[in-house]
Amino acid sequence: MHGTSWAMRSKLATLGGLVLVAVALQGCARGGESAASVVPARVMDIMLRYAGPVKDFFYYFIAIDSDNDVNDGPIPVASGPYWGNGWGTGSFTSFVEYHQGTYQLFRVVLAAELRRPGGGIYEVAGQPQTTDSGSYTVVIDSIQLGQVTVAGTGMVTGATNVSDQNAGVVSFQTDAGGAIVAGSVSFTPAADGGRQLTAAEQQALDTLNAGGQTLAADSFGFLGLNLQLGAARAGQQSLTVAPAVAQVTVNYLGDSPPQQARTTTGSLRANSATPTDNPPIPGLVIRTRDLQVGASAEIGLLPAQQGILLGQPYDFTLPTGGNTLRVTLDLAQVAPNVDFVSLNFISTTELLFDPQATERDHCYDANGPRGNDYISLRLNEYGTYRNGDRWTREGANDSTLQGRVSEADKAAVDLVDWEVTLRRL
Repeated sequence: MHGTSWAMRSKLATLGGLVLVAVALQGCARGGESAASVVPARVMDIMLRYAGPVKDFFYYFIAIDSDNDVNDGPIPVASGPYWGNGWGTGSFTSFVEYHQGTYQLFRVVLAAELRRPGGGIYEVAGQPQTTDSGSYTVVIDSIQLGQVTVAGTGMVTGATNVSDQNAGVVSFQTDAGGAIVAGSVSFTPAADGGRQLTAAEQQALDTLNAGGQTLAADSFGFLGLNLQLGAARAGQQSLTVAPAVAQVTVNYLGDSPPQQARTTTGSLRANSATPTDNPPIPGLVIRTRDLQVGASAEIGLLPAQQGILLGQPYDFTLPTGGNTLRVTLDLAQVAPNVDFVSLNFISTTELLFDPQATERDHCYDANGPRGNDYISLRLNEYGTYRNGDRWTREGANDSTLQGRVSEADKAAVDLVDWEVTLRRL
């Protein structure tokens, strides 16, 4: 896990946040904008109550999933080795954080990590275009080798790629007797889909470059090419090998209970970092070498340690030593153009990133006995929804309150009641 932790980021924001609090308490601005901002049409009021007084150096999150899918939602991250942001996983698009006396609103950024390389996949990067955390297993089903284009005048009338995934250009000359001219053989890998020759391939090319060998159908067999030849003649030619493309299956297993599973398909170029028109995970850059049919790699997507700061919530109330947090959110900012939203209220004494840490090291709480009972609301049904109305009732002393902390610390993150109101202004 790399990057600035929420803890460091929140500490850096504290001084600026204290200046903003006096204005934000009046509830006039949207997401930290000027007081002249337009008043929202619809808002969501959230009240959270804990067993003990809120402690500013702990972490309190309202995770919001606005992907319009009620079958998944935010849940706490319980144990390693994959901690992501150190507190939450599942499916969510934005969140409010209360820490060090400041409320801040963030948009979620998913980060990708290659949990198990394989099949020729060796690195991942980029920003996936999904809100769903979980595991993505990419299976190499088949490979379409690149076609060969012959250019120039000489003995070669055609060429077939029988086994090579290395895109590039082979150049050579022959003399009037059909022998390869010394020093004329070269290979230039393609910028996309090509790689440098292996030691064995380079040795075979060097042997041809010594000259004197008669050009034969298998002269470039070490590059996986088979030649169709005409009569012996002098000439200079090139063979351009297009990139190889693999068809893949992607098996997804989500983090949100019940764990959703789905299967999709896509394609990958060999020896490339350029996505195809049908990438396995849109937005994600998957770097490959030669690909292996039947092999697979596992890619994990989790919320990154850094999100995109949107400002402060539309309105909020500081706990001032009490046990209650109150926030008002502009629905146009956190859940635009959707019918449903899913919520969870996740609190923790610290953010964990140590891959060796387990749930026994973790003191956290969220809605439900194990924290996995996110709530889903229809946004056109205005009114107040309370703890236990239609969902598992959240009570005190959940089994998730572990770790080497005092009873007072446990009480500070022990969610015991919540209330959500949807209303028009």
